[in-house]
Amino acid sequence: MKSKKTIALLLGVALLVTSLTSCANKSDPDKFDYSAGLTEKGFFENIRASDYVTLPNYKEASISPNVFIASEDALNEQLANILASYTSYHQITDRAVADGDTINIDYVGKVNDVEFSGGNTNGAGTDVTIGVTQYIDDFLEQLIGHTPGETFDIEVTFPDPYQNNTDLSGKDAVFTVTINHIRGDAVNAELTDEIASKYGFDTKETLIADIKEWIINQQKLQFFDELIADVECSEIPAAVLNYVKNLDIAYFTDYAASNNMDLNTFMLTYTDYDSLDAYVDAQTDTYNKNATRYMVVQAIAEAEGLSVTDADITAGGYADYVETHGRPYLKLLLLQSIIVPNFVADNATVDN
Repeated sequence: MKSKKTIALLLGVALLVTSLTSCANKSDPDKFDYSAGLTEKGFFENIRASDYVTLPNYKEASISPNVFIASEDALNEQLANILASYTSYHQITDRAVADGDTINIDYVGKVNDVEFSGGNTNGAGTDVTIGVTQYIDDFLEQLIGHTPGETFDIEVTFPDPYQNNTDLSGKDAVFTVTINHIRGDAVNAELTDEIASKYGFDTKETLIADIKEWIINQQKLQFFDELIADVECSEIPAAVLNYVKNLDIAYFTDYAASNNMDLNTFMLTYTDYDSLDAYVDAQTDTYNKNATRYMVVQAIAEAEGLSVTDADITAGGYADYVETHGRPYLKLLLLQSIIVPNFVADNATVDN
């Protein structure tokens, strides 16, 4: 990661899902046990949620028919996200490079006639935008006026100090540059069976159907969250609150480890907090809110006899996580994100 930025603090259902990307390993005693304290149903052990929450009259709730429809705008937005990586561009080769152009170049850099590490594109080509992309000295500005197909030398001086490679600090360098082409207008890709196959679908139609189902599930989840937004717990069991907090801590712990960083250094570098403790202390309201949501979901599941099957785990795409996270955790996740929200939305009264 090249620049400092604040990581999105993914909590609630989003954190439940995101945590599946972490490197949980139950054989490591220091790793968070995602299924500890949960029953085989994905409920919290020894806790009857309805003793702590008064549920809204969800069976009398009104729901818009639009919740059950994936709009063209919503579908096109998701398709655009998929197709963005397949966008190509017209290649312009018959005019000189101008300021502001995006161009594709290759180069070989030398200091004292000796190539240095990281100074060669190895013929792979790289896209740069003059006036936008950050290169040393006036590297890119020296390309202005040259034409695609030209190969020529430019001279630059590395800054002092040069953090990317201190051995180059303050040194003069010569880059032999070839301009391959100037980027022209975008050529938007169309969804094909071949693209769909890269996402595990036999045809583009089955991919579209899956996206529509996902959109509708998200709309049902939003309806559910709005319906229960004002529900409060008479008391939040310590076991539930601790689980929510420890799940969050596990998320950051695993991310820091995957980046080979000390946890507090990671927090200081990529969040607005100078330590994990400072972050956790600031999340009291969020933890209470998330714990309450868990209790509401469990209370509805208890009342309606809702459960999660192994088939649900497979259909949700989580079968590969059974070993690392355990079935109880995956059932908790699916109860929170799909089973209960869908049940409530499907049983609400559709507005005329």
